[in-house]
Parts: sequence; structure tokens; C-alpha cells
Amino acid sequence: MEDFSEYNGEGTELRKAQLRMLDILQEIDKVCKRHDIPYWIDFGTLLGAVRHAGFIPWDDDADVTIFKKDSKRLERYLAEELPEQYYIFGPSTSKRYKNTGYFRIVDRRTQVLKIGQDESHLDDEGNGISVDIFNVEKGRKGFKKCMNQWHGRAYRRKKKIVEDGKLNYIIACLIYPFTSTCIAIYRLFQALKPSCHFIYNIPNFVVPQMFSQRELEQIFPLKRILFEGIELNCPNDSDAFLKETYHDYMTIPPREKRVVHTQAIINKD
Repeated sequence: MEDFSEYNGEGTELRKAQLRMLDILQEIDKVCKRHDIPYWIDFGTLLGAVRHAGFIPWDDDADVTIFKKDSKRLERYLAEELPEQYYIFGPSTSKRYKNTGYFRIVDRRTQVLKIGQDESHLDDEGNGISVDIFNVEKGRKGFKKCMNQWHGRAYRRKKKIVEDGKLNYIIACLIYPFTSTCIAIYRLFQALKPSCHFIYNIPNFVVPQMFSQRELEQIFPLKRILFEGIELNCPNDSDAFLKETYHDYMTIPPREKRVVHTQAIINKD
């Protein structure tokens, strides 16, 4: 078996970051169990659990998913019960993230500098070692892809996340109310009909993994999986999740595709 210690061996900056993320994952698990909120590790975190029994050796983030209907409730409980070294960053704390469909738990004792960033980025909102909490809602990925082309593009230009000229900004401002109405009607329609199909929050994401579609029987009943020596929730059918997202997920990628995004971690304590 290949030795991956060059990425996250004991004492490396990446390993220190992973252990701090592990602490956050444990806190999320405690709060969700206390309040009976279903959650599961997802994306690279789930892949790491299945393939490595922990973090992917070169990975510097962690992902959890919940149902959209539980999002505000979980955010409230986390705000009340998390240890003081953590804070919540997302729609409730930043206008820029109002419609992104996720929030994160950030370790306020740290700052993270990504590859290619200079120190000016250390003051960015939500900067720090963190765990992202995404949500899924009823729907089909075909509709999500359509809305990303129109609503997502309009949103990113309206909020000036992407800037490509005044004309495109004006067009985005005109399109955005119409696409927002389309999404509201679609969500109402989905709420009124039985459905076992779930997609990640409809607008705004361009990350390919966010276009995966989940089925209820893939999620429930939730299972427990060993992750860095502790147990966390995972989907009932992790294999289906990972094949939908990564296809041949058990194959270790070649060295040139093992991307470490973090340049430095600065401890503030």
C-alpha cells in the first residue's frame, strides 16, 4: 500500500488542520444526535471514510449534508450549543451567502491561506478551518442544471461575485426576479407531491458534484462509519452516492491529480 504521509503525516500543517476539522465533525454529530436531526458525511469526506477510513490524505476540507427543512433548526442549535471557539458563517451572518444553500462551522482560532492567495485574503469572511454543511431538497437535477444556467448566473452577477461588464449586470438584475419566482413555484410543487428524489440546493453552485441526484433509499436508514477512529453518520448506500459523484471512486488518483489547496494555516491562539 502506498505511503501517503508526505501529504498529512503526523505534525504536518495539513494533518493539524484535519484534526481540527475532526473536532468540528464530532460537535456536529453530538448536536444532531441530541436533537434528532439526520445528517451524513458527504462528497470527499464520505469518499475518505470508505477508501481511507478517514480524510483523503491530501484533502483539506470536510462536508456534511442535511435536509433543507432542518437547516435553520440545526443552525440555531449549533449557535446555542457549540463551544465558543467556533462560529457559524453563512446566510444568517453574511448577505453574500444569503442564497447559497449552505453554511459552515469555522474555528475562530485559525486562518487559512489557500494556494495562490496573498495575505490580504486572511481577512476574508468565514476564513478559518471549517466544515461545510450543505442541504438537499426535493427535486430533479435536470431542473437544477437549468436554474444554474439562468438563476445561478444571474445571482453571481447581481451579487458581483462575478463581474463581466455593466450590461451583464443589468441583464442579471432583470432576470433574477423571474428565476426566483420559478424556483419558488417549483419548490411549492415539489412540497405538494410525494417524491423520493433529492438535489443539492437549487441555485448558485457550479461545482460538478453539486449536480448529483440522491434517492431516499440511498440515504435511509443512516449508518455509522468509522472515520479517523470515531463513528459518524453515512448514507445507507454509500456506494451509490460515490459512484454518482466520482464513478470509479476506489481508484487512487495519480500524483498529479492529488491537489492540496492549503498553503498555510495560521493559529491565532
